[in-house]
Amino acid sequence: MSDDGLLVPSNPELAAKCYPYGTKNEATAMCLCGEIEIKLKTDEPSISGFCHCWACRRAHSAPLYQVIYADTANICPKTGNKREGEFEITITKGFDSLRPGDPGPGNPNFESWDDNPNFGGVGRLYCSKCGVIMINALYQRPRSIFNDTDEDVDFISVFPGTFTEKMSEFIEAWQPALHVHCESSILPFESINDGLEKFAAWPPPED
Repeated sequence: MSDDGLLVPSNPELAAKCYPYGTKNEATAMCLCGEIEIKLKTDEPSISGFCHCWACRRAHSAPLYQVIYADTANICPKTGNKREGEFEITITKGFDSLRPGDPGPGNPNFESWDDNPNFGGVGRLYCSKCGVIMINALYQRPRSIFNDTDEDVDFISVFPGTFTEKMSEFIEAWQPALHVHCESSILPFESINDGLEKFAAWPPPED
């Protein structure tokens, strides 16, 4: 492992074969029962990748999960209230049917978002009818791992697993770029030979 926590370096040629891309920059996410719909429209998401951490795996009942973060959304990550205007992430249907999940006692990282030194917010929001997690409504705390400013920065994400279109239809910037928290993986992450960088935890912030 390198000093920056990199376990497996990238192979861009292999990654391009594993994750072909198209021309769309707008997606629709939908829960299982159709109560919730969310639009993602952006040319440049802040992060697109896979997470293997304990909390995300259990929250999504999956050995790993794919996530796309954007900078703006029509939900306030501090209060859960609806915002007016144009945003990259827009909850277009069923806003009032979203409910926050509870990280809960026993989480090895923290008992609540209030205890997290890097992120705060209402956290994971799920459909109150079918239970599908649809959005992470978080913010980066000032002077934290990804935020070198003195202000809170929104950190809101949706999940390609809920998209109504295939990932190969979307632009290159939407395709996954890395795997994080691989030291927590329940899979032999070395066998996931997709050409993407694989980090023990989070990659270090860019200079």
